[in-house]
Amino acid sequence: MTLEGKTMKKIKILLVSFALTTILLLGCSEESTTEPTPTTSAPLSKLSDIQSKVFNTSCALSGCHGGTNNQANLLLTDGNSFANLVNVQSFLFPQFSRVQPNNSANSLLIKMLKGEVSPRMPLNRDPLSAATIDSIAKWIDNGALNN
Repeated sequence: MTLEGKTMKKIKILLVSFALTTILLLGCSEESTTEPTPTTSAPLSKLSDIQSKVFNTSCALSGCHGGTNNQANLLLTDGNSFANLVNVQSFLFPQFSRVQPNNSANSLLIKMLKGEVSPRMPLNRDPLSAATIDSIAKWIDNGALNN
C-alpha cells in the first residue's frame, strides 16, 4: 500500500470514528426540562394537578408568582391560584380575564402560555409542552373548577 493509500485509510477511520462518537453522544443525551410533562394516562384535569405539576414547579417561584414579590399581582401558590385566576381581569391586558371558565381560547393564561401575547410564560424559561398547555386548556373548557 502506498503512503497516500495509508493516509486515506487513516482519514476514513477517523471520520467513521467521529461519526459514530457523535451519533452515540446525541443518542445518549437527555433533554433536561424543569417542567413536568403529563402522560396521556394522567392528564392534568384538576386544578390540584395543575397546581402541583405546573404552578408549583414553573410559576410560583420567588420573583415570579410566589411569595410577597409576585409579578402582575398574580399569586399562584397553593390555595391562592383559583382566586387569582378564575374570572379575574388581567392588569396587563384588561380586555381579558386571566381564566374565563369554559373558554380557554379567550383566557389570558392560555394566550401567555402559548406565546400568543407577550411576554410568554413561564418568563425566561423553556415553554411548557403543548400537552401540558392542552391539559390546562381542557381544565378551563370544563369549567375551571376549584378541584
